[in-house]
Parts: sequence; structure tokens; C-alpha cells
Amino acid sequence: MWNRGNEIERATEGTCEWLLKHESYINWAAVTKGLLWIKGKPGAGKSTLLKYALSKRRDIPSARDDDVVLSFFFHGRGDTLQKTPFGFLRSILHQALEKAPEALSELVNAYEQKCKIMGNYPEKWQWHLEELWSLFESSLPKILEDRSLWLFVDALDECGEAHAKYLVQKFKSLLERLAPLPIWVHFHICFSCRHYPILSSPGLFEVCLEMENKTDISTYVQSELDLSSFEEPTPSVIQNLIISRASGVFLWAQLVVNQVRSLDQDGAGPNKIEATIRSIPESLHDLYKNLILGMESSSLKLIQWVCFAMRPLSTKELRWAMVIDARYPSLQECQKAEDYIPDSRRMGQQVIKLSRGLAEVTPGPDEHVVQFIHQSVKDFFTDEGLKALDDRSTSNEMAIGMAHFQLSRTCIRYLKMEEISQSASYEGRELEADFSFLHYATTSWVSHLQQSDAMDVPQANILELFKWPSNEIVELWTRVFINIEEYSEHCPPTETTLAHIAARYRIVGVLTAILASDSQVTINFDSKDGYVRTPLSWATENGHEPVVKLLLDAGAEVDSKDDNDRTPLSWATENGHEPVVKLLLDAGAEVDSKDDNGQTPLSWAAENGHEAVVRLLESFILS
Repeated sequence: MWNRGNEIERATEGTCEWLLKHESYINWAAVTKGLLWIKGKPGAGKSTLLKYALSKRRDIPSARDDDVVLSFFFHGRGDTLQKTPFGFLRSILHQALEKAPEALSELVNAYEQKCKIMGNYPEKWQWHLEELWSLFESSLPKILEDRSLWLFVDALDECGEAHAKYLVQKFKSLLERLAPLPIWVHFHICFSCRHYPILSSPGLFEVCLEMENKTDISTYVQSELDLSSFEEPTPSVIQNLIISRASGVFLWAQLVVNQVRSLDQDGAGPNKIEATIRSIPESLHDLYKNLILGMESSSLKLIQWVCFAMRPLSTKELRWAMVIDARYPSLQECQKAEDYIPDSRRMGQQVIKLSRGLAEVTPGPDEHVVQFIHQSVKDFFTDEGLKALDDRSTSNEMAIGMAHFQLSRTCIRYLKMEEISQSASYEGRELEADFSFLHYATTSWVSHLQQSDAMDVPQANILELFKWPSNEIVELWTRVFINIEEYSEHCPPTETTLAHIAARYRIVGVLTAILASDSQVTINFDSKDGYVRTPLSWATENGHEPVVKLLLDAGAEVDSKDDNDRTPLSWATENGHEPVVKLLLDAGAEVDSKDDNGQTPLSWAAENGHEAVVRLLESFILS
């Protein structure tokens, strides 16, 4: 979670120094409680500047060595905790606990109390976002009793516009709450974000990067571009052309510098280089469009993985993800394939070649991972670029759905490899050591299938892939999942079937495919898993109305009981799913059924404060 800050390159020598003399920065540093917004276009260098500001905090006159300094770098291409407010709060609370443990006693007490009552974290319970905010807010007056607090937050836009605005509002609220504290109490927040419509307020200072960084771009271009083989004025003309066309976007200058280097190494003359620079579009999106022209099919596969993997893949994982194919029944056969990449070094070279430099290998917490060079690249592919690469797609939404479709199939095919089935009983660590893509394939194929189904991609071939009506592949997946992540909330119980998975995760296309199959086997939607739960039980708990309707229409037992004697209606009422409750009641569900604790659907709804469901049940009982 903390690795992103290390990935951001240090500022080129001689750049960013203007910030320390900028009026907004000086005024922000001088007030006792202030908010500094570093804003700019995508690729303007906001992250580099914020990292520079963090490194120069000690030079501020009011700064002291014992100040509490917290930082978080949002990462839109990272895992969930790297790109959500929840991950941000967990990180800064952890940092605060290390630096000011006496101020976080309320957090520690809450943790210990929850563990005592509910069991171990995270197997038995989870923190909630507003709960963590409350704990952070309550710790601030204690931290600020004898120390100043500095909070640096990079790339708010990489958690999404809605979340970015939410966090800025929270920052403002924190400062407003602390405003009445004495003037010797210092609390400064510095954040970077794109040009979102954020309302000004007292104590909010702004630095617009593209209005200030032309000199920095000039310094960078001159330091990175060696054109000494050309006579003057050619080097100056080329450098000035790049600087002027960059329009304040550092990333544009960086990509063009790389192209000029390549042309120079190939022996291109100055006129050719100058003409190429002039032909490059000035917007990043249009530049990316030019770069992907003529990409090969392997490039599409790579882009799909980098863009839509549930987390960044390591080079080891990506090597297998790129080679798995329906033609190969075993990993040994995959290794004989022409496009098999035998080591991570060559994989890194392929990443650069296939992506045209838009993806890279970067250090991860454990291994090197593959990701796009910038969030704007991912934005480009999700907005329009993917459709341009995939001629089967009629819209970008369809291209995204097809990407998840392909990734789900790759994961399932990996699980079906002969070597996996022969080793499924191994211990988790041994399995993961022997099969580097196994953890991802096991824990992520359902999510990819879910995403593709949500975009209306037909799932007909899923039955053939799983050898349906045999449950052999699902049983194999269940065994592997239990071995590698038994305590995950998504770990399936034994005796899970494909119908259970589809019902639990609202994959309507799979259930539709089962109903439409030509199999002579009787379809049993009342099969029970290791928790004695039916597909309908899972669908009602999660409020999947279309799935519930489909199962009821197919004749699923409405009052089936699980190992705690809970019915589908009991699960639906506990979670407040009013439309699902109505469907069950209309199907004849027993409204007064009791579980093994003596609770009825009505008591579950009342206990959890679901007033609309309570009224619906009471009305049904009275009628």
C-alpha cells in the first residue's frame, strides 16, 4: 500500500524549485491551518511536485523534527487499497499509530473490543469507512496537543472524481473543526488532483502546474536529450519545439523525447526528427492513438491484462497469462509454444515492445509488477483505445466486457491444466510456489466472469469449459481455494456448484446457459453446498433480484433451510432487500419460519433497522 510513493521518479535536478517561492505555497506554509491543492492536467507532473514538497517540508520555518508527517499516494493502477478512501484511511491510521500511539488509544480499544466480541480480523469482521474517519478525527486533537501535523496526499483523482470530491470535503471539514484551536496548533494538508470543480474556501491555496512548469520541462528536455551530433541551431530548435508543444504536460515531453532518441539512434536526420515532432498530436489521448496504430494481437492481450487485472500482475504471472490457450491442455505444452516467454527479463522487454512503451515493469512489494506508465494511459484504453484494438467490439463497453470475458477464460483454463489437478491437494504455499499464476486464477476468475456478464457478453461456452453437468472443475477450484485462502470471505464452501457461484455473484448469463442447455440431465437448482445452502439462498442474501426471479421461475424450493435453519426469506430480510422479499412472499415463502436461534424473518428485519421490509412483512401477516 505504501509502495507507490517510491515508484514516482525524483524530480530532475534543478526542477520544482520554483514551488518554494510560489505565493500560494508560502502563504499555506505560513498559516496555522491550511489546505494546498496542486492541480494540473493529466501528466503535468503533479505527483513529482507533491513528492518534492514532501521532501522539502523540513525547510518550512515552522516545521520541527518531532512533527507528525503522514502521506499517501493514490494509485489508480494498483490494488483496491491503493485506490480507495478506505485504503487511504487504513494507511494514515497505521502511520499515525506508529508515530503517535498515545493519540490512537480509541482505535486500539475499538480493535480489541471487536476481536473479543466477533473474533479475529479480517476473517470475522471488517472496518467501515465512516468508522475509521471518526477514529481519525478523534485522534487529531490528541496528536496536536504538542506537535504539528502535516498530511500529504497524492493523486486524489486516481480514486475517482466522486471519491476525490468526498475526500476534499473531509479535509475542509477537518480544518474547520480544528479552526477554534489555539494559533500554536498547526495542521497542514497538501494534496494533488486534476482540475475537478472543487469549491474554494478560506484556507484553500492553489498551484496550477501547467502555468508554472515550462522552465522545468525545458530543464528536463535539455538534460535528457543529447543531440550533440547535430550542429547548432538544430538541437535548440528541436528542444524548443518539444517544450512549446508540450503545453505544460511533462508526460507528453517525456514520450516525445523517447521517440526523438529512437530516431537519433536509427540515424534519422534533423529534418526528419523535426517533422516527426510536428506530426505528433499535442493531446495525450491523440498521442496514444498514434502509438497503438498497427498493434498486433498479442498487444491486445497484454493491454487487456494490464488494464483489467484485479491487481497488478507480476512478470511471472503475466508470462503465464499471455500464453494460456485452449490449444494447450498442460503447462508443459504451454512451455513448448512459440510465444512462451521463459523468464521475467524477456517478459519486461515484451511489455515495452507490445505496449509501444505505454506499459512498464515497476518494483512491487514482493515482486516486479507490470502496469501502465501513467493513469491517463488506462483512462485512454477504458474510454476509447480498447475498442480501436478489438475489431470484434461495436462499443467500448463491449470491448471492456470482452476483455473480462477473455481474462475469465484464461484463469479457468489455467485451473484446468493437468499439472494443477494432479497437485490440488498440496499445501497452499507449495501450490503457489509451483504454480505462479494459480493464486490469481483461483481468486479472480469469478470477478472477471461477473464483469463480462454485467456488460451482457453471452456466456454460452462456459458450460463446455466447465464440462457441465459434471462438477469436477468446480470441485477442483474449491479444493485449491480452500488450500490457498481458506479464510477469505470469497472462499467457496465444499459441494459448491456452478449454479451456486452464478447465483451468489449475479452471473445471470451462466444460469441462462444452464436452462438453455440440451443436456438430458435434470437441472437441480436445489442442490446444497457445504453450508447446506441452495443457489436461491445465496442470491437472496445478496439481493440479486433477477437471479431470484429466474430461480423461482425455474421451480427452486422457496423455503429450503441451511445448516442454521435459515430460509432464503430470512437472508433477504436481514439484509433489507425489499424487492427480493416481495418476490419470495409472492412465491409462497413461509413468513413465520424460525431459525435455530428462534429468529423469524420479521425479527431479522427489525433487528437491522429495515423499516420498509418490516412494514411489508407485517402487512403480509395481517392479510
